[in-house]
Amino acid sequence: MTVPMIDFRSLEIFIWVAELRSFRRAAEKLNIAPPAVLARINALEQFLNVRLFEPDRRRVALTPEGHELLVHAERLNGMYSEMIEKIGDRSTTRGIVRLGVSESIVHTWLPVLFARVNATYPQLGFEIDVNISPYLRDRLVSKDLDLAFLLGPINSQNVHSRPLCSFPVAFVADDKIGLPHESIALEHIVKWPLITFARNTEPYMALRQLLAREGLRATIHASASLEAVVRMALDGIGIAVIPPAIIEKKIDARERLRRLHTTIELPDLNFVVGWPDAPVHRAAQKVAEIAIEVAREMPKSETA
Repeated sequence: MTVPMIDFRSLEIFIWVAELRSFRRAAEKLNIAPPAVLARINALEQFLNVRLFEPDRRRVALTPEGHELLVHAERLNGMYSEMIEKIGDRSTTRGIVRLGVSESIVHTWLPVLFARVNATYPQLGFEIDVNISPYLRDRLVSKDLDLAFLLGPINSQNVHSRPLCSFPVAFVADDKIGLPHESIALEHIVKWPLITFARNTEPYMALRQLLAREGLRATIHASASLEAVVRMALDGIGIAVIPPAIIEKKIDARERLRRLHTTIELPDLNFVVGWPDAPVHRAAQKVAEIAIEVAREMPKSETA
Protein backbone atom coordinates (compact mmCIF):
# COMPACT_ATOMS: atom_id res chain seq x y z
CA MET A 1 0.00 0.00 0.00
CA THR A 2 1.28 3.46 -0.87
CA VAL A 3 -0.03 6.94 -0.13
CA PRO A 4 0.55 10.00 -2.33
CA MET A 5 0.35 12.17 0.76
CA ILE A 6 -0.13 11.91 4.51
CA ASP A 7 -3.86 11.67 5.31
CA PHE A 8 -5.57 12.26 8.65
CA ARG A 9 -6.71 8.65 8.99
CA SER A 10 -3.13 7.39 8.78
CA LEU A 11 -2.03 9.97 11.35
CA GLU A 12 -4.88 8.96 13.65
CA ILE A 13 -3.84 5.30 13.44
CA PHE A 14 -0.21 6.24 14.07
CA ILE A 15 -1.18 8.30 17.14
CA TRP A 16 -3.20 5.43 18.61
CA VAL A 17 -0.38 2.93 18.10
CA ALA A 18 2.02 5.33 19.80
CA GLU A 19 -0.49 6.10 22.56
CA LEU A 20 -1.37 2.49 23.36
CA ARG A 21 2.08 1.07 22.47
CA SER A 22 0.37 -1.78 20.69
CA PHE A 23 -0.71 -2.44 17.10
CA ARG A 24 -3.33 -4.91 18.32
CA ARG A 25 -4.84 -2.57 20.90
CA ALA A 26 -4.90 0.28 18.39
CA ALA A 27 -6.76 -1.98 15.95
CA GLU A 28 -9.28 -2.90 18.65
CA LYS A 29 -9.74 0.74 19.61
CA LEU A 30 -10.34 1.79 16.00
CA ASN A 31 -12.40 -1.30 15.19
CA ILE A 32 -10.24 -2.27 12.23
CA ALA A 33 -8.16 -5.33 11.39
CA PRO A 34 -4.54 -5.41 12.70
CA PRO A 35 -3.15 -5.89 9.15
CA ALA A 36 -4.81 -2.60 8.15
CA VAL A 37 -3.00 -0.85 11.00
CA LEU A 38 0.34 -2.31 9.92
CA ALA A 39 -0.34 -1.34 6.31
CA ARG A 40 -1.01 2.28 7.27
CA ILE A 41 2.15 2.49 9.38
CA ASN A 42 4.24 0.90 6.64
CA ALA A 43 2.81 3.39 4.13
CA LEU A 44 3.72 6.31 6.38
CA GLU A 45 7.24 4.98 6.81
CA GLN A 46 7.62 4.55 3.07
CA PHE A 47 6.31 8.03 2.33
CA LEU A 48 8.60 9.67 4.92
CA ASN A 49 11.46 7.26 4.23
CA VAL A 50 12.07 6.75 7.96
CA ARG A 51 11.35 4.15 10.62
CA LEU A 52 8.65 5.30 13.06
CA PHE A 53 8.86 2.36 15.48
CA GLU A 54 11.82 0.40 16.77
CA PRO A 55 12.21 -3.06 15.18
CA ASP A 56 11.63 -4.89 18.47
CA ARG A 57 8.90 -7.53 18.64
CA ARG A 58 8.85 -7.51 22.43
CA ARG A 59 7.59 -3.93 22.71
CA VAL A 60 6.29 -1.07 20.59
CA ALA A 61 8.50 2.00 20.98
CA LEU A 62 8.89 5.12 18.88
CA THR A 63 12.14 5.97 17.12
CA PRO A 64 13.44 9.56 17.41
CA GLU A 65 11.74 10.27 14.06
CA GLY A 66 8.55 8.71 15.42
CA HIS A 67 8.61 10.99 18.47
CA GLU A 68 9.05 13.99 16.18
CA LEU A 69 6.15 12.92 13.97
CA LEU A 70 3.95 12.32 17.04
CA VAL A 71 4.33 15.95 18.15
CA HIS A 72 3.18 17.24 14.76
CA ALA A 73 0.53 14.54 14.29
CA GLU A 74 -1.13 15.33 17.62
CA ARG A 75 -1.13 19.02 16.80
CA LEU A 76 -2.69 18.42 13.37
CA ASN A 77 -5.20 15.95 14.75
CA GLY A 78 -6.26 18.43 17.42
CA MET A 79 -6.68 21.22 14.87
CA TYR A 80 -8.66 18.90 12.59
CA SER A 81 -10.98 17.82 15.41
CA GLU A 82 -11.46 21.43 16.50
CA MET A 83 -12.33 22.45 12.94
CA ILE A 84 -14.94 19.70 12.63
CA GLU A 85 -16.38 20.60 16.04
CA LYS A 86 -16.75 24.30 15.25
CA ILE A 87 -17.66 24.23 11.56
CA GLY A 88 -18.94 20.76 10.72
CA ASP A 89 -22.03 18.83 11.71
CA ARG A 90 -21.55 17.28 15.16
CA SER A 91 -23.59 14.28 14.06
CA THR A 92 -20.68 13.24 11.84
CA THR A 93 -18.42 12.67 14.88
CA ARG A 94 -17.93 8.94 15.15
CA GLY A 95 -15.86 6.38 16.98
CA ILE A 96 -15.89 4.24 20.11
CA VAL A 97 -15.33 5.63 23.60
CA ARG A 98 -14.13 3.01 26.08
CA LEU A 99 -15.98 4.11 29.21
CA GLY A 100 -15.35 2.86 32.72
CA VAL A 101 -18.08 3.67 35.22
CA SER A 102 -18.78 3.03 38.89
CA GLU A 103 -22.03 1.21 39.59
CA SER A 104 -23.41 4.04 41.76
CA ILE A 105 -23.60 6.21 38.63
CA VAL A 106 -25.10 3.38 36.57
CA HIS A 107 -28.03 3.30 39.00
CA THR A 108 -28.59 7.07 38.96
CA TRP A 109 -27.97 9.37 35.98
CA LEU A 110 -25.97 7.32 33.42
CA PRO A 111 -29.04 6.67 31.17
CA VAL A 112 -29.62 10.44 30.99
CA LEU A 113 -26.02 10.92 29.87
CA PHE A 114 -26.36 8.35 27.08
CA ALA A 115 -29.54 10.01 25.83
CA ARG A 116 -27.81 13.41 25.81
CA VAL A 117 -24.71 12.11 24.02
CA ASN A 118 -26.79 10.22 21.46
CA ALA A 119 -28.71 13.40 20.65
CA THR A 120 -25.49 15.37 20.15
CA TYR A 121 -23.18 12.71 18.67
CA PRO A 122 -25.45 9.96 17.25
CA GLN A 123 -22.58 8.09 15.62
CA LEU A 124 -20.47 7.92 18.79
CA GLY A 125 -20.55 4.50 20.44
CA PHE A 126 -19.46 3.18 23.83
CA GLU A 127 -17.74 0.11 25.21
CA ILE A 128 -18.79 0.11 28.86
CA ASP A 129 -16.90 -1.42 31.77
CA VAL A 130 -18.82 -1.29 35.05
CA ASN A 131 -16.42 -1.94 37.91
CA ILE A 132 -14.98 -0.70 41.18
CA SER A 133 -12.96 2.52 41.23
CA PRO A 134 -9.48 1.06 41.97
CA TYR A 135 -9.77 -1.18 38.91
CA LEU A 136 -11.08 1.66 36.72
CA ARG A 137 -8.30 3.96 37.93
CA ASP A 138 -5.63 1.45 36.91
CA ARG A 139 -7.22 0.92 33.49
CA LEU A 140 -7.50 4.66 32.89
CA VAL A 141 -3.87 5.34 33.82
CA SER A 142 -2.72 2.48 31.56
CA LYS A 143 -4.87 3.98 28.76
CA ASP A 144 -7.09 0.91 28.48
CA LEU A 145 -9.99 3.32 28.99
CA ASP A 146 -10.71 6.61 27.22
CA LEU A 147 -12.97 7.95 29.95
CA ALA A 148 -13.97 6.98 33.49
CA PHE A 149 -16.46 8.05 36.14
CA LEU A 150 -14.93 6.92 39.42
CA LEU A 151 -14.14 7.84 43.00
CA GLY A 152 -11.38 10.41 43.12
CA PRO A 153 -8.74 11.49 43.30
CA ILE A 154 -6.88 9.92 40.38
CA ASN A 155 -3.38 11.32 41.11
CA SER A 156 -1.77 10.81 37.72
CA GLN A 157 0.04 13.46 35.69
CA ASN A 158 -1.08 11.73 32.49
CA VAL A 159 -4.80 11.98 33.25
CA HIS A 160 -7.09 15.01 33.26
CA SER A 161 -9.77 14.94 35.97
CA ARG A 162 -12.58 17.19 37.10
CA PRO A 163 -15.12 16.95 39.95
CA LEU A 164 -18.30 15.18 38.85
CA CYS A 165 -20.78 14.55 41.68
CA SER A 166 -21.14 13.42 45.28
CA PHE A 167 -23.41 10.85 46.92
CA PRO A 168 -24.12 10.79 50.67
CA VAL A 169 -23.82 7.31 52.21
CA ALA A 170 -26.27 6.06 54.84
CA PHE A 171 -27.55 2.99 56.64
CA VAL A 172 -30.56 1.62 54.71
CA ALA A 173 -32.82 -1.22 55.84
CA ASP A 174 -36.14 -2.96 55.28
CA ASP A 175 -38.77 -2.50 57.99
CA LYS A 176 -38.95 -6.26 58.42
CA ILE A 177 -35.73 -5.96 60.47
CA GLY A 178 -37.78 -4.19 63.10
CA LEU A 179 -35.57 -1.20 63.85
CA PRO A 180 -37.28 1.90 65.34
CA HIS A 181 -37.93 5.04 63.29
CA GLU A 182 -36.32 7.31 65.86
CA SER A 183 -32.55 7.90 66.02
CA ILE A 184 -30.55 4.68 66.41
CA ALA A 185 -27.11 4.39 67.98
CA LEU A 186 -24.38 2.64 66.03
CA GLU A 187 -24.02 -0.08 68.69
CA HIS A 188 -27.59 -1.17 67.93
CA ILE A 189 -27.07 -1.02 64.16
CA VAL A 190 -24.06 -3.36 64.27
CA LYS A 191 -26.16 -6.10 65.85
CA TRP A 192 -27.18 -6.79 62.25
CA PRO A 193 -24.82 -7.69 59.39
CA LEU A 194 -23.75 -4.67 57.35
CA ILE A 195 -23.86 -5.01 53.57
CA THR A 196 -21.73 -2.68 51.47
CA PHE A 197 -19.24 -2.21 48.63
CA ALA A 198 -16.33 -4.52 47.77
CA ARG A 199 -13.45 -4.84 50.24
CA ASN A 200 -10.82 -2.82 48.37
CA THR A 201 -13.08 0.21 47.87
CA GLU A 202 -13.07 3.52 49.73
CA PRO A 203 -16.60 3.19 51.21
CA TYR A 204 -15.78 -0.26 52.60
CA MET A 205 -12.58 1.02 54.19
CA ALA A 206 -14.40 4.09 55.56
CA LEU A 207 -16.93 1.80 57.24
CA ARG A 208 -14.18 -0.33 58.78
CA GLN A 209 -12.42 2.80 60.05
CA LEU A 210 -15.67 4.07 61.60
CA LEU A 211 -16.21 0.80 63.45
CA ALA A 212 -12.60 0.76 64.67
CA ARG A 213 -12.84 4.35 65.85
CA GLU A 214 -16.01 3.56 67.81
CA GLY A 215 -14.53 0.35 69.22
CA LEU A 216 -17.26 -1.78 67.64
CA ARG A 217 -17.20 -5.05 65.72
CA ALA A 218 -19.67 -6.07 63.04
CA THR A 219 -20.24 -8.75 60.44
CA ILE A 220 -19.70 -7.13 57.02
CA HIS A 221 -20.89 -8.61 53.75
CA ALA A 222 -18.91 -6.97 50.90
CA SER A 223 -20.07 -7.11 47.30
CA ALA A 224 -18.92 -5.61 44.00
CA SER A 225 -22.57 -5.65 42.86
CA LEU A 226 -24.91 -2.99 44.20
CA GLU A 227 -27.81 -5.01 42.81
CA ALA A 228 -26.78 -7.80 45.18
CA VAL A 229 -26.44 -5.37 48.09
CA VAL A 230 -29.94 -4.00 47.53
CA ARG A 231 -31.40 -7.49 47.11
CA MET A 232 -29.86 -8.67 50.38
CA ALA A 233 -31.26 -5.63 52.18
CA LEU A 234 -34.72 -6.31 50.72
CA ASP A 235 -34.48 -9.90 51.91
CA GLY A 236 -33.79 -8.68 55.46
CA ILE A 237 -30.32 -10.23 55.59
CA GLY A 238 -28.82 -7.08 57.02
CA ILE A 239 -28.46 -3.30 56.80
CA ALA A 240 -27.09 -1.82 53.58
CA VAL A 241 -24.44 0.89 53.79
CA ILE A 242 -24.91 2.62 50.43
CA PRO A 243 -25.94 5.93 48.85
CA PRO A 244 -29.74 6.13 49.18
CA ALA A 245 -29.78 7.73 45.72
CA ILE A 246 -29.25 4.37 44.05
CA ILE A 247 -32.63 3.05 45.20
CA GLU A 248 -34.65 6.07 44.04
CA LYS A 249 -35.20 4.61 40.56
CA LYS A 250 -36.01 1.11 41.85
CA ILE A 251 -39.71 1.03 42.70
CA ASP A 252 -39.60 -2.03 44.96
CA ALA A 253 -36.53 -0.81 46.87
CA ARG A 254 -37.79 2.77 47.11
CA GLU A 255 -41.06 1.61 48.69
CA ARG A 256 -39.57 -0.90 51.12
CA LEU A 257 -36.14 0.37 52.14
CA ARG A 258 -35.67 3.40 54.37
CA ARG A 259 -32.76 5.44 55.55
CA LEU A 260 -32.11 4.88 59.24
CA HIS A 261 -31.96 7.94 61.49
CA THR A 262 -28.62 8.11 63.24
CA THR A 263 -26.10 10.70 64.40
CA ILE A 264 -23.31 8.76 62.68
CA GLU A 265 -21.91 10.53 59.62
CA LEU A 266 -20.31 8.49 56.87
CA PRO A 267 -18.10 10.24 54.29
CA ASP A 268 -19.70 11.11 50.95
CA LEU A 269 -18.67 9.31 47.79
CA ASN A 270 -16.94 12.00 45.72
CA PHE A 271 -16.76 11.09 42.06
CA VAL A 272 -14.57 12.58 39.35
CA VAL A 273 -14.45 12.21 35.60
CA GLY A 274 -11.06 11.41 34.09
CA TRP A 275 -9.58 11.00 30.62
CA PRO A 276 -6.00 10.55 29.32
CA ASP A 277 -3.95 13.65 28.59
CA ALA A 278 -3.68 13.38 24.80
CA PRO A 279 -5.37 15.26 21.91
CA VAL A 280 -6.54 11.97 20.44
CA HIS A 281 -8.99 11.66 23.36
CA ARG A 282 -10.97 14.72 22.26
CA ALA A 283 -14.23 12.74 21.93
CA ALA A 284 -13.80 11.49 25.51
CA GLN A 285 -13.32 15.07 26.70
CA LYS A 286 -16.54 16.12 24.95
CA VAL A 287 -18.45 13.31 26.67
CA ALA A 288 -16.85 14.34 29.98
CA GLU A 289 -18.16 17.88 29.54
CA ILE A 290 -21.67 16.57 28.87
CA ALA A 291 -21.42 14.28 31.93
CA ILE A 292 -20.55 17.24 34.14
CA GLU A 293 -23.60 19.11 32.82
CA VAL A 294 -25.89 16.11 33.38
CA ALA A 295 -24.62 15.54 36.93
CA ARG A 296 -25.12 19.23 37.74
CA GLU A 297 -28.72 19.12 36.47
CA MET A 298 -29.74 16.05 38.47
CA PRO A 299 -32.04 16.55 41.48
CA LYS A 300 -30.18 17.27 44.71
CA SER A 301 -31.23 13.92 46.18
CA GLU A 302 -29.52 12.08 43.35
CA THR A 303 -26.16 13.82 43.36
CA ALA A 304 -25.45 15.22 46.80
